[in-house]
Parts: sequence; structure tokens; C-alpha cells
Amino acid sequence: MRNRNKKSDWLAVLSTDCTLSDQEIIRIYGMRWDIEVFFKTTKSLLNLQKEFQSRSYDALISHTTIVFTRYIVLSWQNRCNTDDRTLGGLFL
Repeated sequence: MRNRNKKSDWLAVLSTDCTLSDQEIIRIYGMRWDIEVFFKTTKSLLNLQKEFQSRSYDALISHTTIVFTRYIVLSWQNRCNTDDRTLGGLFL
């Protein structure tokens, strides 16, 4: 796959499922990349691992849920302030 910004650069994307088309592999890779960005943001900007220390499983689940909810609220607020589409238009 070619880099959109730099035509001379290539990106190799490997898949173990040989039945998928090239476009489907790239689409799935794009969805996975969004997940990677989500985890990086929660770890680095929302202090997922740093602001809480406990040995209790329930406390860990509670903290993770709070951090993920914080991310969702901040993302929704950012989208409301920067995206001109209506809420119905966001989910079509």
C-alpha cells in the first residue's frame, strides 16, 4: 500500500486470512489503529496506569471504567464543538 502523503513510501500490511480482499484488510487495519490510538490516549493523557494503584480486581475494573468513561465524554464534547454534522449524521 502506498503512503498517501509521500508517494515514494510503501506500507506493508500482513494478514493471516488469505480470503480477505486488499481493501478489507486495509479497512480492518484502520479500525484496529483507532483502538491503538484509544489505548495510547487513555494511558498517556488520562493516566490509566499511573494515577491508581490497588491489588483489588474490583477497584481496578472500577478505575478502568472511569478512565474509559472520561475518554468517551471528552471525545463526545470535542466532537460537539468541532464537528458540524448533527448527531444523526454522525451515526449514518
